[in-house]
Amino acid sequence: MSAARVTLPSLGVKDKGFRYRTAVDTDIRRTFARVKRERAEALRDAETGQGRLDLGTVVPMPARAGR
Repeated sequence: MSAARVTLPSLGVKDKGFRYRTAVDTDIRRTFARVKRERAEALRDAETGQGRLDLGTVVPMPARAGR
């Protein structure tokens, strides 16, 4: 059995990029919609070639002698 991993915050409270939001200002639907858009964009990029391998550049390796 493996040890449990500890997840730490990505930004500290004293970090200038950290912005505290109250529960009233948090809209979970908008957060999930944003994440869904970002994932769809990443998948689109991968399908259009940015993340896809160009199989035209693959060169077969010569076979080893004696194997």
